[in-house]
Amino acid sequence: MDWLHASLVVSGGLYGATVLWLWRGLLRNRLQNPTCDYPSVSVVVAARDEEGPLPACLAALAAQDYPGPLEVVVVDDRSRDGTGAVIAAKAAEWPALKAVRAQDPPRFACPKKSALAQGIAASTGEILLFTDADCRPPVTWARAMTARFSPEVGLVAGYARSDPVAGWLNAVLAVDNIGVGALGAGSIGMGYPLSCTGRSLAYRREVYDGLDGFAAIGHLIGGDDVYFMRLVAAEGRWRAAFNPDAAVLSPPLDRVGAIVQQKLRHAAKGGHYKGGALVLAVGVYLFHLVLALGLGRMLWTGIFDPLTVGVWVLRWGVDWMLLRRMATAVERPLLRYLPIVEVLYIPYVLFFTVIGRLGWFRWKT
Repeated sequence: MDWLHASLVVSGGLYGATVLWLWRGLLRNRLQNPTCDYPSVSVVVAARDEEGPLPACLAALAAQDYPGPLEVVVVDDRSRDGTGAVIAAKAAEWPALKAVRAQDPPRFACPKKSALAQGIAASTGEILLFTDADCRPPVTWARAMTARFSPEVGLVAGYARSDPVAGWLNAVLAVDNIGVGALGAGSIGMGYPLSCTGRSLAYRREVYDGLDGFAAIGHLIGGDDVYFMRLVAAEGRWRAAFNPDAAVLSPPLDRVGAIVQQKLRHAAKGGHYKGGALVLAVGVYLFHLVLALGLGRMLWTGIFDPLTVGVWVLRWGVDWMLLRRMATAVERPLLRYLPIVEVLYIPYVLFFTVIGRLGWFRWKT
């Protein structure tokens, strides 16, 4: 056995163990017992040039079946289109909606954090609930998210699934989204939160105030969701939970450039991992690097390598097991695209991890 085969066995074994660890976390999430309290809730949405999708988002929020007090705060983040007019028109007919105009220039390096901070300051709820302006939460969303707040839980992460649209590329992206969701949900279930999404997120106002809001992460681009969750985890006072129910609908990206930019932004966040999260990220990268070298050598020499192929096939198996557990009933038919995802994922990890760390991406300014 040469060094490449040895590296494949070791890194592949660690990858498989990590996936099984996440799978166990998903199972734990399903076993949690929801509470029956209905505290006051403030839904905070930052909208930047979202004139098109915002009406559907507001309609979905207005239809929430939450039994307790609920208000919606929408922050017009210096939009250049008709977003402000959409917010004003809805606020005129819906007393529970508060309209806020974001300050210019923004307070933080990431303008969205500044907009959210203003929205939180204008809100009154005990629980702060977040989604994006282009998302559509189901009618049970607010109730399902708050039901996970037991006394020791300070933050609840939710799931946002891709809106089903025809085309193999959208299907591949939807499968990738299931994987990202499994990383967050599984790690949270195991008590070591690694990821979450601002498209469906909630935390106590007490948690936000206790950490002085986004002050500690204000210098970082993006990460109003993941970076804040890590602050909560690092403090150690509160536990994070995951809500597997009431998935928010998120629209697919319709341009290749937008897809690339989104993936680069996601990859850039990995540069701020610490401790075990950093070890995990480096390990996953090295596994894909070694696997790429093994497959490349096989193609270059034309000699079939059963160990390399075997490790790759086993990776397909554990990935399918994890995604099958995470996927909703609507998403499970998309898993037939997993072979395409598995082929594309190796160059995706190797390329986007490096380019994202170099900061070659754009953000709404």
